[in-house]
Amino acid sequence: GVLVIVEADAQKAALLVDEIVGQQEIVIKGLSGYLGSPKGISGCTVLGDGEVSLIIDISSLLSRGH
Repeated sequence: GVLVIVEADAQKAALLVDEIVGQQEIVIKGLSGYLGSPKGISGCTVLGDGEVSLIIDISSLLSRGH
């Protein structure tokens, strides 16, 4: 795995990920109403190949750790 260091509101954490695929500019879309608002997820995006990817809300994840 690979550790990715994230920061929000002067708090830092490390996320263990399987791999880093790349970097790209995306448009974040809200989640559909039937999904509700899961904690730690700020939205989603549709990637170039049609896959849907969830966007992690680092700030809310770090605040839950206290």
